[in-house]
Amino acid sequence: MSRIISRNTEDSCPEHTPATLSSSCAAKALDRNFFSEGILKGELRQIHKNKDVVVAGRHYGAFYLNHDGWLFRYKILHNGDRQIVDFILPGQIFGLQACFFKASLYSIAAVTAASVSALPLDVIDDVFDQNPRLAKALFWSAVCEAAIVGEHLIDTARRSAYERVSHLLLELFVRLKSTGQTDGQSFTMPLTQELIGDALGLTAVHVNRTLRALREDRLVEIGNKCVTILDFDALSLLCDFDRSYLGETARALQSEVAEQDPCKILGTPVSSEAKSTMHKPTPTIPRPKHWSGARGSHRP
Repeated sequence: MSRIISRNTEDSCPEHTPATLSSSCAAKALDRNFFSEGILKGELRQIHKNKDVVVAGRHYGAFYLNHDGWLFRYKILHNGDRQIVDFILPGQIFGLQACFFKASLYSIAAVTAASVSALPLDVIDDVFDQNPRLAKALFWSAVCEAAIVGEHLIDTARRSAYERVSHLLLELFVRLKSTGQTDGQSFTMPLTQELIGDALGLTAVHVNRTLRALREDRLVEIGNKCVTILDFDALSLLCDFDRSYLGETARALQSEVAEQDPCKILGTPVSSEAKSTMHKPTPTIPRPKHWSGARGSHRP
C-alpha cells in the first residue's frame, strides 16, 4: 500500500471561470439536454494533475460535474496507507456527500488534468422544482455510485487478485463506453499500477504480475496506457462481472459485443468453422493457466 498524503487542493489552481455548463462529455454521459435549459450555472475549474478537489474533514457548499479527465476518491488511514474507493470518470457527478455531511469523509484528487464545474448545493432546490429529469440523474448518480462501491467491497473481500484486476478493467471499459470514450474494444487508462493496487488492496508488484498473467492468457492487451479487451465474455465469466449494476449502458454493450466480428475483437485470424460457432453458448470456458478460483490465490 502507498503512503501518500496529498495536500494540494484546487485552491492553488487559479484557473476558475464562471460559466454556464455547455455540451460536453458530461452532457453526453447524462444523456439529457439539461445545459441548454440554462438551469445549471456553475464555476468552471481546471484541476491540475495530482491536485485535490475535495479534502477529507472539510465541509463544502458545492458538488461537482466532471467534464473531462480522471479523478479518484480516497481515504488516508492513520498509518498513512491510502485506500482508493472509486475512480471518477468524465460525465460523472461527484462530491455530494461532502455537502450533506458536516465534514467530507473522503478526499478526491485528479489522476489527470481535469475540467469540472462546481455547482452550488442550492441549485438542487431549483432542480427538483424546474427540472425533474436532472433530479432523476442525480438520484441515478448516487445509486450507481453505491452499486460500484458495493462491487469494490466484494473485490477486496472475496475475489482473487486475478479476478479483481479483471473486474476493474471490465468496469472501466463499460463506464467509458457510455460516454463514447472507447475505440472498439479498447480504451485509454491513465492509471499507474500503484493506483490500481490502492483501489484493489494489492501491492504494485502484485498488480504487475497479474496484468502480465492476463496478457499471457490472451484476455487483454495493455500498452502505452491503452487497454484492449480481447475476450469480453470469457473475462466476465472468470471474474463474475455482473453487467447489470451499470444499467442500460451494459445491456447496450452486451448487444453490441455479440454483434461484432470476432476477428476485429481478437485481432487474429479466425477460421470459418470457428467463426460459425463463436457465438454459440457453451457450458463452460476453459480456465486460463494463471487463474485459480480460490479466494486470494494467484500463480504468477
